[in-house]
Amino acid sequence: MRRGYILLIISLLTIFTAYGQKLDPDYYTYPLKNVAGYYSANFGEMRPNHFHSGTDFKTDGVEGKSVVAVADGYVARVAYSPSGYGLALYVNHPNGTTSVYGHLSRFRKDIADFVFEERHRQQRSRIDVECKPDQFKVKRGEEIAKSGNTGSSMGPHLHFEIRNTASQKTLNIITQGLVKPKDSISPYIMKLHYFEVDTIQGVPVHSKPATYAVYKSDDNTYRTKQTSPIKVGRKGYFVVECSDRKNDCANTYGVYNLKAEIDGKRYFEYRMDGFTFDMSRYCNAVSWYPQQRKSRNEVMRMARLQGCPESFYPVMTNNGLIRTAAAEQRTIKITATDDCGNSSTLSFEVVGKPDAECFKPTLSPDAVIAEYNHDFAHKIDDTVSVIIPRGALYESIALALRKSDITPKSESVEILSPAYTIHNGDTPLHKSIGVVFTQKVASELHPYTTMAAVDSAGNISYAGGRYQYNRLAGRTTSFGTYCLVADTTPPVISPQFEQGQDMRSKNRLSVRLSDNFAGIASYNAYIDEKWVAVDYSRGRIHIDLRAEGISGGKKHTIRVVAKDNCGNKTSWEGEFIR
Repeated sequence: MRRGYILLIISLLTIFTAYGQKLDPDYYTYPLKNVAGYYSANFGEMRPNHFHSGTDFKTDGVEGKSVVAVADGYVARVAYSPSGYGLALYVNHPNGTTSVYGHLSRFRKDIADFVFEERHRQQRSRIDVECKPDQFKVKRGEEIAKSGNTGSSMGPHLHFEIRNTASQKTLNIITQGLVKPKDSISPYIMKLHYFEVDTIQGVPVHSKPATYAVYKSDDNTYRTKQTSPIKVGRKGYFVVECSDRKNDCANTYGVYNLKAEIDGKRYFEYRMDGFTFDMSRYCNAVSWYPQQRKSRNEVMRMARLQGCPESFYPVMTNNGLIRTAAAEQRTIKITATDDCGNSSTLSFEVVGKPDAECFKPTLSPDAVIAEYNHDFAHKIDDTVSVIIPRGALYESIALALRKSDITPKSESVEILSPAYTIHNGDTPLHKSIGVVFTQKVASELHPYTTMAAVDSAGNISYAGGRYQYNRLAGRTTSFGTYCLVADTTPPVISPQFEQGQDMRSKNRLSVRLSDNFAGIASYNAYIDEKWVAVDYSRGRIHIDLRAEGISGGKKHTIRVVAKDNCGNKTSWEGEFIR
């Protein structure tokens, strides 16, 4: 009994440490040297299907700035990838935090040597390796890398994070004062939307939005352009579009905190202090997804969907729904606050509509209902089935499942089935769902058969899945329209040098890889039949000839092998002198 009690206390302490951790700004130094000190993105802002997990530091438009360890510690992990954070370092610190440095151009020499050896040992260009605590120790302010533009980066910058080491919860370093951007600008409030909502058979049904323009009446106060009270139904919620700015920067940033009061009493609050990575995709529920996916602003839903956790909301009364009687007049005040403490407010009056004007939701008697907290499976016809696991939906929905009237088209891929509509792309998913095609396909096409997404014009894009036993079981994280296709076209390998070219004055050799449909899945290069490491970026592989020891002023053979995601393979061979 006593042992169980002790384990409970330890568990609670661990949770408190992971979710209530405060950082000491004096413990850390700035992660870059010789930069102007601007930021291109802040913590927790909305990205496609994820919250931004760090703070992006500008590197003055160039690569090669000195990246330093923000505190004493050791390199715990090193990653080398053509996507994601690209070249990245993870440094553990004695205070129980981990600092993360992404999109680097190169590592400190001893770390770079280790990575080079590890890539060759594994014969893999993409690696993710854990390091021993005594392997690469670092001191506060010591250079550990150079900034870059690797991975899924759209321009030179440093992606930086502080995480709780035990939980890997990533933390908001600006609100905790580790860095202090120059910022005297209050958040911008652009637009207001109102939705009525009711529930039928456990399915929340939302009205079309009523949209209201707002204007800035002074430095941090906004008003609705409509001067009369906004008409609202018996039950509904608001969505506010807002964003932030910082001094001397054209970038837009996410809003840290959003509060709402009704008749002087707070009923809603959202705050972005940190999150574990399993929570990142909940941005789709925190936002009004159809508008958020088209906007660079934050499109914040001031209500909680059924499947969204409460952890983002310090205050949440009645799930954010406002109940207003007919002719009842109430006052709403919305306050948006940025990560540097600047605030803006929007205040307005609402009045309850007459019952006859309120939203009257309906559902078809034969509606196919998928509940957010239950597994779901349904056959559209003898060809296509849909499987939605529990937790994939943010709320219960009435699904639109049908054979589509869109005709898929492609000049390089064989279309094998009609298109099927699996609900619609304006409804987000928290995790992947299954789409199963049951259809006979010619045996020679089996290895190359896959699922394709179909847009409204009939154009197709690769969606994955493996065909066997007359079935293709695919998975997707997006509702939409899909069909079955076969891609038998291999990748194209195009050397960026002449056959037999003298490369003695060059240190790098490049080859372009392209594919018609499925995308490049793997690539390998061999010089004089020896495997060499390649860096893949934006459709090209690059080989560091000097690092690989290619010299002697003689002729060398090169062979490049590439596969696409449908298993098509191309091998190219050539020669050069170095």
